[in-house]
Amino acid sequence: MHNISTVITPAMAMYLIGLLYRNTRTSCVSLALLCAHVSHDTLRRVLYQKVPWSRRLWNLFVQGLVSTGGYLVIDDTSWERFTRVAEAVSWVWSSSVGKPVWGMQVVLLLWTKGKWKVPLGMRIWRKGGPSKVALAIGLLRQARRRGLQPAYVLSDSWYAAAEIMNLLDGWGWHYERRLKRNRKFGGHSLRTTWPHRYGHAQGELRGVDHPVFVVKDGRRYWGTNDLTLPVREVKTHYSHRQPSEETFRLLKQEFGWGNCSCQKHQAQWAHLHLGLYALVLTQQTAFARGQTIYAFRQSLFVQSIPQNPLVLQEFAQAA
Repeated sequence: MHNISTVITPAMAMYLIGLLYRNTRTSCVSLALLCAHVSHDTLRRVLYQKVPWSRRLWNLFVQGLVSTGGYLVIDDTSWERFTRVAEAVSWVWSSSVGKPVWGMQVVLLLWTKGKWKVPLGMRIWRKGGPSKVALAIGLLRQARRRGLQPAYVLSDSWYAAAEIMNLLDGWGWHYERRLKRNRKFGGHSLRTTWPHRYGHAQGELRGVDHPVFVVKDGRRYWGTNDLTLPVREVKTHYSHRQPSEETFRLLKQEFGWGNCSCQKHQAQWAHLHLGLYALVLTQQTAFARGQTIYAFRQSLFVQSIPQNPLVLQEFAQAA
């Protein structure tokens, strides 16, 4: 990992230390109570600094962790916000409660291999702005420019848009997608293609300009452009999408996603990236010590919170 002390200011370091050592409510006031030598106004100014947060995530924290192969996972998450005046807040669909909620929604691109869950980038969805599919395409293009060569790109049915599938196939990247039952396959909807529980075939999906191998298991359907893949391995590869769910759970429960009370989009953007930084630092240090993320977090909770921002560099070097 790079020498982060050259670009991370003392105030920013204390913000990260607060996220690393505790999982309490992460408002600037709460973090200032944890970090006694930093005022909440100082921490608030961190969130309004003009910082290339996304580029810094790649350059300082994750570039050295990504290798050839692995899986790229596109997914999104949402949470409620109890305010009517904040930016980037609107009615968004929440899969956890099965209905729209007034809150925020984020699209995340994750690289995973083995136990590693490495966030590569995120985008906040805003009403009236680009669609979630367009945001996902932007993240994928960014990953390709950075030289990633994943074994497969995985997503649920929301990101099984023909535009994404055609783009990935044109790059020579393999993908796997959940497909909706009403998707047109060979001129018929998938739910009427096979009368039995199991089925598989190669054919054409509407809007997709290359052959797709589709597998059915009960009411679930998967599609891939890897036409040589055995049926059993289709489901095996898709199971590697699960780390995205665990990543969102960690970010929300441990690293403050959804707990920032700032109303401005700029401040939310900064806070969410600082949560990603903390997640990567925690993973690196935990794995270097042979611990799980949760066991390592528990060991931090019983320690007093360091009041010296230079501790963050020692934390990074230990990783």
